[in-house]
Amino acid sequence: MITIKGIAASPGVAIGPAFILTPDTAIFEKKKIPAANVQGEVRRYQEAIERTLEDLNKTEASAQELFGAAYAKLLKAHKLILKDPMISQGVPARIEKDMINAEYALYTAVQEITAKFEAIKDEFFRERRFDIADVAKRLFENLTLKKQNKFAAIKEPSIVIAHNLYPYDTINLKGKKVLGFATDVGGKTSHTALLAQSMQMPAVVGLSTAAEKIKNGDIVIVDGENGLLVINPTPEAMEAYKKEQGKIKKVEHSLKDINDLPNITKDGHRVSLYVNYDPRRDFKEMDIFTSEGLGLLRTEFLYMDRFDPPSEEEQVAVYKKAASRFDVRPFTVRLADLGGDKISQLGLARSQEEDNPFMGNRGIRLFLKYPNLMLTQMRAIVKTAAEVDAKVKLMMPMISSVEEVVQVKKYFKTVLAELSAQRITPKNPIDLGVMIEVPSAALSLDGILPQVDFVSIGTNDLIQYLLAVDRTNQEVADLYDAYHPAVLRTINFVVQAARKKGKTVSICGEMASDPEMVPFLVGIGVDILSVSPRMFLRIKNTLRNLNFKDCSNLAQAAILLSSSADIKKLKEYYKTDEENT
Repeated sequence: MITIKGIAASPGVAIGPAFILTPDTAIFEKKKIPAANVQGEVRRYQEAIERTLEDLNKTEASAQELFGAAYAKLLKAHKLILKDPMISQGVPARIEKDMINAEYALYTAVQEITAKFEAIKDEFFRERRFDIADVAKRLFENLTLKKQNKFAAIKEPSIVIAHNLYPYDTINLKGKKVLGFATDVGGKTSHTALLAQSMQMPAVVGLSTAAEKIKNGDIVIVDGENGLLVINPTPEAMEAYKKEQGKIKKVEHSLKDINDLPNITKDGHRVSLYVNYDPRRDFKEMDIFTSEGLGLLRTEFLYMDRFDPPSEEEQVAVYKKAASRFDVRPFTVRLADLGGDKISQLGLARSQEEDNPFMGNRGIRLFLKYPNLMLTQMRAIVKTAAEVDAKVKLMMPMISSVEEVVQVKKYFKTVLAELSAQRITPKNPIDLGVMIEVPSAALSLDGILPQVDFVSIGTNDLIQYLLAVDRTNQEVADLYDAYHPAVLRTINFVVQAARKKGKTVSICGEMASDPEMVPFLVGIGVDILSVSPRMFLRIKNTLRNLNFKDCSNLAQAAILLSSSADIKKLKEYYKTDEENT
């Protein structure tokens, strides 16, 4: 038995024989074209673009039917890539200039574009290189007139194992006897992972070289709960996972019954449950549960794949549509947490490339350096608050000092005054909050708290900054540890400091969506858990089966321990004690 640790992309457990998806290995040889044939080669390429556009239109219609309008927009984005000047104009220009075959001209163009995306440190934006590759793959197929039906050979319910699955591949998994999948590459923010969640298909990604260690027909287990791939499990492991699989299915079936019940522990302690929401996607789960509010609206996508920042009008339209789903409930919009690697694309000046964007000009630093970006977004948020009934809240990302908070507040007061002069005022006062992601912000809370109305802990970045671990780097992935004493102690410090000032604390990172971590967070005294839609009812079920007194004892004991191993042992002891009670 071999167990490989990856990234949990979509929850659930799938068990079955492996179906190895052979990677594309086509090598496009550089061929010289006679001058008389160059224009014919350009026409051949343009015809391939037209055929690819037809394919995308058909797939868009299929995605619309299977997944809804939001996923169909993914195909619209692919059509925009097809029309990008580097693809639509740059390749023909290469053919004419170098007198080379269309395949090689396209190959070199894609290599250059991909290299630029590979250099981006931000995981979300770096994952978009797979969209480029997906479109290019279709183009190559239409150039060579050799289309592949990769899944035709699946004759029985199977687990797809691949080095990578592109969005087009993932969409075509629907109805193909696929129980789940595992890939060597990819992250939680990839379209592939998000599509798997929509299909409620267990998936693990980021496994590095797993595809090389598995043969067709090997029995594998995809553990989408813990991000594990088990190859040829022992009878004991198989039995344990079958029991876990049954337990998950039983819980999933019963979850809808708890939707209207209060968010309280067994002994009556209340914890609010909010949701993290991405307005680009129609999560089906959003229609089967009711959250107490929106804990995090990410807005970075508004700045993607474009060369000018989004206008006020464009942003207001997005925010209003999203806010309409939350009637009079809290609606928290985070100012865009853009990395420095996006500056040049938005037409802003840069002095030099950043060697380490994680430690560079990102988040609120970027907005304070280019305040017009921030002012535009602030105006859009205030205009939205003037038109919707939801309680709009504004959150500042990547705060590292009280001085940054003071500067942002000055800009916000200016925006409020300007719009008030135009008789545009929010229906409800807009609360200001900060994301605690940088250790210096946590340790400076005594100065920050008097300046804000609420605090939200972004555990994803907080962990990587506390532990000096790039969470997207597979070389150090095993060091990214939510159980590290420094993580729990920092969360506890923030909660206790905020409580003394009467300010609420929410968790909006992945820890809030992890049932194993919820007892610690509840015991520490976190007021709000803001979770992914896919995990909302599961976290609610976890919360309702906890005892706050026990959670408090667990958390207080955990922050006194000196290693994550000891904390994990304590957690297992706690779970055993709970089960025996």
